[in-house]
Amino acid sequence: MKVLHIYRQANNGEIGGVENHIAYLVKEQVSQGLFPYVLSIIVSNKDKLSVKIEDGVGWYYLEVKDPFFVLSKKIPIFEKGQLGLAMVLFTRIFQNFRLKQKLKVIEQIAPDIIHQHDYISSIRLNFKIAGKINVVWTNHSGEYLLLDKTKFTPYLQYHFLKPFTCIIAPSNNLLPHNRPHAYFIPNGADTSLFTTTLPKIKQELKNKEGINDRIVFLCARRWAPNKGVVYFAKALNLLDIETKQKAVFLFAGNESDDFKQCKKEIYEELNKCSDADIRILGNLGHDEMSRLFTITDVGVIPSLVEGMSLFSIELISAGIPVLATCVGGLPQIVKHEVNGWLVAPGSAYTLAKQIKKIVSGWPGTKPEIDTDEFRSRYAWNVIADEILKIYKKYI
Repeated sequence: MKVLHIYRQANNGEIGGVENHIAYLVKEQVSQGLFPYVLSIIVSNKDKLSVKIEDGVGWYYLEVKDPFFVLSKKIPIFEKGQLGLAMVLFTRIFQNFRLKQKLKVIEQIAPDIIHQHDYISSIRLNFKIAGKINVVWTNHSGEYLLLDKTKFTPYLQYHFLKPFTCIIAPSNNLLPHNRPHAYFIPNGADTSLFTTTLPKIKQELKNKEGINDRIVFLCARRWAPNKGVVYFAKALNLLDIETKQKAVFLFAGNESDDFKQCKKEIYEELNKCSDADIRILGNLGHDEMSRLFTITDVGVIPSLVEGMSLFSIELISAGIPVLATCVGGLPQIVKHEVNGWLVAPGSAYTLAKQIKKIVSGWPGTKPEIDTDEFRSRYAWNVIADEILKIYKKYI
């Protein structure tokens, strides 16, 4: 069975949740005896197709020329002004009129089934191929949540979902409840990469980093407004000196150029935070993240909007509790005082209050996590098997 995965790649080529989801899924699909292909659509200032075959997977990188590309590089995306939001919307809507190259790649691959991971940018493409090829859609999309909340757009959304043979959602808030053939299948974790570190080894590694007995908080999120990192930075300024001196605060994901105003606000907050050990680590790959987990005591996810956080699954798989906001699919993964803590979104005060509580009672405040049960549910081979059952049902 030939499966073609389609997704829209970020302009800066960063590796995010969708990219990792696809990378792990196609790896498992090769093991299942399938023939996976990936079509990565990249908004660019030129038209170009690059192809590579790697570990049994065909990767097609299609750059599509967009008249808004140069402007979108100059205007910050998702900043406070409405102009940035409009630019994003125009760019994604315009992609619906650039079908020729995409259809040519699909015709060349001739898949048995298409697994779509994009949404607004591919509405016309989905209608074009529906009826000829079965289209399965995994809903990773914050766009879906935005359209679902407004007064007039649910009808449009109902229409946009028509081309899909079936829909997969990694969290309940992304699951269309008014549609038949919709299934909840969570994201997975690389259970071979993200494993529990023995306390003795963790302490030795922390000593090498000069951390010693302090508690390590890791916030590895893209510095975008919807990720809420600024509230975590503000929370550090609300901590008393004693709490600060007992902890180390690690930040990653700060190297995006798309959210300049958001980055500026976060840096301003961090620069004001005296008497705290704050370390900014840049963008990290999965191998680097797994090494960082070996010294991490608490993961922090302060999101304002979230589907199903892959970061939360990886943390808990490694036995690391998660301090998260109670939004989106996070409460499906993070259980308060079972494998982490849940706080209200958009509040530096509630984050600071919970951090102080964790630090003051550590290690007694650390929950004992049943990683075996958790890992058996969220291993990628389990997730891939569930998706394969859906393919077979609808092909």
